[in-house]
Amino acid sequence: MVLSNPTGIFTSPCFPNNYPNNQACKWTIRAPSGYIIQITFVDFDIEEASGCTYDHINLDTGDKKDSYCGMTAKGLSFNSSRNEMIVTFTSDFSIQKKGFNATYTRIAVSLKNQKVIIPQYLDSDSVSLANSVQVPDLNQFTLCFEARANNSNNYEWKAFSYGDSSVEFFSFGKTKQGHFIFISDSKCSLNDALNIGPDEDIFTETFEELCIVWDSSSGIVGINVKGMYKTVHCLDTYKKVIPGNGKLVLSSDREDTSPLPGDMYNFRLWNFTMNSQSLFNLTCDEKGNIIDWENDFWSIPTTFLKAENNLSCGSYLVPLPTVEPTSCATTGSLCREIHLKNTSATVSSTTPSPTVTTNMPDTNRTDKIMAGRLYYRIEFTVYKIKEDAEPNIQNVIREWLIQTMGSWNYNVCVVHVSVELSSTKNAARGKRSIDQSFEVRALLAYNSTNNVSLEEQMVRKKLENSNITENLKLRNVNVHSIEKCEAQEQPMNYFWEETGPRDTVTISCYDNPTQIASRTCFLSMNNYTSHWDTPDLRNCTENAADIANQLLNLTGEGQQLTSDKVNDVIQKLKKIVNDEEINESLGSTVITIFSNILTSSDNVLAASSSEAIKTIDALALKIQFIGPSMSISTRNLALGVSSLNSSLFSGSSFSVSPQNNASDFQIDFDKNQDNSLATIYLPPSLLNNLNQEDLEAISRAQFTFFNKNGLFQDTEAPSNLTSYVVACSVGNTTIRDLKESVKITIKHTFKHDIIQVRVLQLLFKI
Repeated sequence: MVLSNPTGIFTSPCFPNNYPNNQACKWTIRAPSGYIIQITFVDFDIEEASGCTYDHINLDTGDKKDSYCGMTAKGLSFNSSRNEMIVTFTSDFSIQKKGFNATYTRIAVSLKNQKVIIPQYLDSDSVSLANSVQVPDLNQFTLCFEARANNSNNYEWKAFSYGDSSVEFFSFGKTKQGHFIFISDSKCSLNDALNIGPDEDIFTETFEELCIVWDSSSGIVGINVKGMYKTVHCLDTYKKVIPGNGKLVLSSDREDTSPLPGDMYNFRLWNFTMNSQSLFNLTCDEKGNIIDWENDFWSIPTTFLKAENNLSCGSYLVPLPTVEPTSCATTGSLCREIHLKNTSATVSSTTPSPTVTTNMPDTNRTDKIMAGRLYYRIEFTVYKIKEDAEPNIQNVIREWLIQTMGSWNYNVCVVHVSVELSSTKNAARGKRSIDQSFEVRALLAYNSTNNVSLEEQMVRKKLENSNITENLKLRNVNVHSIEKCEAQEQPMNYFWEETGPRDTVTISCYDNPTQIASRTCFLSMNNYTSHWDTPDLRNCTENAADIANQLLNLTGEGQQLTSDKVNDVIQKLKKIVNDEEINESLGSTVITIFSNILTSSDNVLAASSSEAIKTIDALALKIQFIGPSMSISTRNLALGVSSLNSSLFSGSSFSVSPQNNASDFQIDFDKNQDNSLATIYLPPSLLNNLNQEDLEAISRAQFTFFNKNGLFQDTEAPSNLTSYVVACSVGNTTIRDLKESVKITIKHTFKHDIIQVRVLQLLFKI
């Protein structure tokens, strides 16, 4: 059996009666990435023998395998070291016992599946950035996080604070005057951008994502929340810099200001600005290049961590049905009844493959809340009959909608609500409007476990027949079912059946049927539409780091590589670069492998040279790093990547020089080196002729230096190259009609002459 629910029970055959002879059962318990499995043997009684040589349980936790028999495991719990645990049970030809009854559950270990409960006392342990993470000086940033408040009391709070022991550099919070952001020594009010009053709170009892964008060159702060983007002028922050190397805490740093009374999730920081479209399209895959919501970035006491199933970037959103087969089905007439969790089942002994039929009433099902869920997006307008309407109208509308749907005889709940002043929309179109109406958008979920249909028209009539207050009326009510994700093949040989929103479908891996691939029908909270998420094929391939280490050993010193072997290694590296997330550690291993390959002869390298160069270029474009730049230096190959802000670009340079008493190279950015082997200078006007779309796509400049030139031989007209090879790509974008020279200086490998290349018309990536 494969067990994949969040929690469950599994037993030996016929438990609590004696198990039959000659049984061989296997349970594979799986969880999404970011979880481990914990099982507990509530009851355990298996034939006892020295070394458990007869009847026994084998437990494979990932890092070790152990056998248990007798009553040794009763009451014990075991954790896996990965997101899978395998339990096998074997009985021989004699002596039967009661067997075992075990429970299993998943435990979140990845921060993506956990929220932080914000500490409410200054003397408690803090939730802070890890000491290993260094924040650089910031003259611009994009910050996104999600938060929710436990109550709606209007008092002062602070969500986070960044500074040193004596001075605060950066924070976000709320005072009696409303929400604010504090940058350097300046406090800026955000009320105009948030479109709420000073007494209202941006965070409610459901998680809300807030993104803040700031650029010191303009002093403008952008706010993106609830699908809307607005800016405010904070002129006091003009030309300010947020100092680096401070301490970030998710709480308040002052005794006179309370922390945000709630939870925080998915805190991400970038050292560049995103526009409104980029923020609208922001996904969980976009990792903060300064701070990300990953375990390595944070120091969080376990008392402040809590796992939840409905977190926006968690690897598990909607549980599968809890009723699943958990016991051996091959016992035939020896075991007449198999008891499933909350389900009675009978197994026929007259057929080779027994059938299991459930006969429990629907009201006893534990999956009633989540299984078979249908979603509807609704839109309507609420208008005021009188001018002096109630205060906090947005809250009144939300509470009415939640109560109206929640008290229905259909099991309908409100998942998400957005209430917006109609005058805001009209003002954007240049129209004059009196503040008398509100546009409401909401997402409804119907748990249709009893198979009773709920038509769109019924939802609309339910709303139209319910009054909000005497002074607030509805009009223009629209209800639409959210479409399922259509059946699709992606990639080749992976067929995903039609799937409902927020449901996850699993299939066997194409090349490895014993492993499982999964894919989720994603439901966007911005526009309430569904679409397929990226297939999760991580279980279908070997671990990329393990493969890279194998290739490293294969190409190491003293290894003689043939042309075919080089081609095979490069194809494997190409797959790693294309399919995997590349961190600095994995990137360093891949570059070292290429360095090893470069020691081969020109004839051996010739057939694979093009693929090798493209793969190195793709790796430089994809590698993830923290800080303004990163570099990897090996004996025959050096790689440098620097962050690039297209709106603030003022030129850049890259240089490579020999390192004293070492075989590797010294790499520097924006610094002139004496006796450099190669230098590339990019002028300030480099990006002037690019359109806005290309500018927004550029986030880095990448440089490569080859100590060996075997990949660059001309097979049609062979000749010996007499210089090193240096390359540069800016955002993988083609740049034309330069106004200033791109200067490339390369040292001659034999005569030690200097060759200087000036490119005035750049028609290809250097």
